[in-house]
Amino acid sequence: MQKDRGTAVTSRPRRRAVSLLAAALLTLATPLAFAQPGTDTQAPMVDQAVAAAQRDYLGRLAETLAAEGSARGLAHAAWLRDWQQALDGTATGTASHPQARAWRELALQRGGTDTVALAMLAGADDPSSTQAVARWRQLSPGNLVPVLFAGLDPEPLLAAASRTSHAQGHTIDQLRWIVEAVRRLPPAPDALAQLVPDGVGIDDFAVMHGWAYLATFATPDFATLVEACRAAGQRGAETAAACGNAARVLQGGDTRLQQMVGTGLAGEVATSAGDRQRADAARRRLDWQMFELGRLSSGLPDQGVAEHVALLADPALDSETAIHEAQLRAAGIPLDPPAGWQPPYR
Repeated sequence: MQKDRGTAVTSRPRRRAVSLLAAALLTLATPLAFAQPGTDTQAPMVDQAVAAAQRDYLGRLAETLAAEGSARGLAHAAWLRDWQQALDGTATGTASHPQARAWRELALQRGGTDTVALAMLAGADDPSSTQAVARWRQLSPGNLVPVLFAGLDPEPLLAAASRTSHAQGHTIDQLRWIVEAVRRLPPAPDALAQLVPDGVGIDDFAVMHGWAYLATFATPDFATLVEACRAAGQRGAETAAACGNAARVLQGGDTRLQQMVGTGLAGEVATSAGDRQRADAARRRLDWQMFELGRLSSGLPDQGVAEHVALLADPALDSETAIHEAQLRAAGIPLDPPAGWQPPYR
């Protein structure tokens, strides 16, 4: 499953961009990806049963996590309630469910300086989400991710991006927390059988649930930054410097999507042959790793989910890239492409 790896653009306030791994996991768990009904004559009946099982599980998980009362639990419960509302077809525009708004408000009160909880609150069309992002920015002034969640216009966005030094959305921390929550509070066996393919256990389901959530709700807005940096190398030193810094920061980010955007921005700010060569080398390295990971995963019965579950247990692996590179090393695949290699989709 390979797609064009050009600069990614998403739109506010609900982002739908997914990393390659998330897409692979969502393919395994199409109900979690809001799959559309198929053409099989029995598909509507099957889809209704799956949707009912999913809505029931999301509702029960949300209620339990909210009742436990932790900031992270309340934050995740709020997204689950919004997710359930989307599946019900009762969502009104981008507005959050009233219960979700109440849970986010309580999560913000209890979140304190927990930047993982604040990250879990980011991205909603909700006043508590806006306040969470503002607090996150104060606690992590060099972090580009909460800046991207802040919904800034181009000029203040570039000014803020120029002062950042890293991009950390706490993606893997969020994933680990969600995986443990689902393990503690799994679907009933008959519901699990409806939600995932045969042979997929609770650990695999927990990871698929976590990535589905992260891909659907926890991706910041890159569109304004990407548009502001179009042909930045020809638009003056200040713009070029801000976009160049954003490119470097995102290339070191904790998700592959951040890196994809960063490599695209690096090309936009390139003004010399050397700059273009370095940008191309970074893009080729990322493309190679994603292509090889896709090829490796496609040859495994579970698309590599079990290995991914095992790697999540290693606290030293704190980014999507670190997990991917560990998978490639274990398979004996080099992290850099052969000389002259280009992805087949370019």
